[in-house]
Amino acid sequence: MLISRRSALHFIGGSAVLGGLQGLSSTASAQQYPDKPVHIIVPFPPGGSLDGAPRIIAQHVTARHGWAVVVDNRAGAGGQLGTVIGKQAPPDGYVLTAINGVTHGSASAIKIDLGYDPIKDFEPIVLLADAPMVLLVRSELPARTLPEFIDLLRKHAGQFNYGSGGFGTQHHLAAAMLLNQAGLPPNIATHVPSRGLALAITDMLAGSVQFIISSVGPAWQHVSAGKMRALAVTGPKRLTRLPELPTLVELGFRDFEILAWSGLAAPAGTPQAVVARWNQAANQALTDANVQKQLAGFDFDPRGGTPAEFADFIAREIARYKRLGEDTGLLKAT
Repeated sequence: MLISRRSALHFIGGSAVLGGLQGLSSTASAQQYPDKPVHIIVPFPPGGSLDGAPRIIAQHVTARHGWAVVVDNRAGAGGQLGTVIGKQAPPDGYVLTAINGVTHGSASAIKIDLGYDPIKDFEPIVLLADAPMVLLVRSELPARTLPEFIDLLRKHAGQFNYGSGGFGTQHHLAAAMLLNQAGLPPNIATHVPSRGLALAITDMLAGSVQFIISSVGPAWQHVSAGKMRALAVTGPKRLTRLPELPTLVELGFRDFEILAWSGLAAPAGTPQAVVARWNQAANQALTDANVQKQLAGFDFDPRGGTPAEFADFIAREIARYKRLGEDTGLLKAT
């Protein structure tokens, strides 16, 4: 499922990238790309994990290549607002979009009209990184294991709220999937969406929600401080920093693998030479030890690879999330 680092390193050395500027369109071939700032639209607020990876890569590219790269947060509608803005940008390589497992994954599972076609409206550039998520509960809840938590929900039906970074986000769908696979009715807890993961974590700290499935990096300081308790991991393997925490698959939840991921894309029709140039720059960044250390702060693993590999990855993600949307009933409810 994941793009291998070996493939990425092989692609970096490919001669196709080295001649990248030769294929630029007539409007761009007259000057060296980029000759003005490149904006990367992040369709979520700053501070969350989906903001972290593109921001880290942008900083590295600026430092290494001297390109002026501006991260432009355009939050709203669970990632739709910024993604539509990215779709509508001129296809000249000066506006990219930080797509992710929400905009090009879970949103497709529960929203009929996104305002964009995740396949047709974008040119995939590269998968930057991915990370598992964790089920977090407020520390005062009397549940120290997942079975205890599920039992608590049953005994107090309708009394708990769960947070997310927005309707249709991976956090939302993961929680709905958890309730579904636990044999619980979807209304046993109330979904309280926020405008981004950082705000959802704030809601959790304030007590307006009692549990959330979240990327662990943005919540780690609160877990360490004892304000939140981690109960299970959504990924295929245990976390290095929480090795005692079981995966949901280990706990009997079949095929429960939901990863947060982040990548770069350009508007459809962007010259392939621009796509190749950014693919090369991003792949180089992902091999940098400091970049890898910063990504690890969000529990992200660096990925990389070719645009074609990323396109295949996106197609598989969308198909998988649509199946999840049908299984949980969320797609039928829209």
